[in-house]
Amino acid sequence: MKPAQAAQRQLDAYNARDVDAFLAAYTVDCTVRSFPSGAVLMDGRDAMRDRYATLFADHPELHCELVHRVEHESFVIDHEHVTGLRDDEVVHAVAMYEVRDGLIANVWFLREE
Repeated sequence: MKPAQAAQRQLDAYNARDVDAFLAAYTVDCTVRSFPSGAVLMDGRDAMRDRYATLFADHPELHCELVHRVEHESFVIDHEHVTGLRDDEVVHAVAMYEVRDGLIANVWFLREE
């Protein structure tokens, strides 16, 4: 599986709010960090399950639209517009995924620090 396919797999599952399919796109020991600080937001699939199961349950209209994708070697950078998270507000997000053996091993979210 190419890195962009792994990123798309998790995006499709996110939009379906299917936590099991979403997590199946990640390694067991995946790490989610803030960029540029590197602060760990979630460490491992179990931590991700807790966070995303709640997110999906609490936001039934949650949807992520891919605006632009860049793939370079084992990395994928997605510019996304997320709706359904906050009332009538589009959240602009940038995520960088590192893919190993067809699964996402690391994620960095570009955030204002």
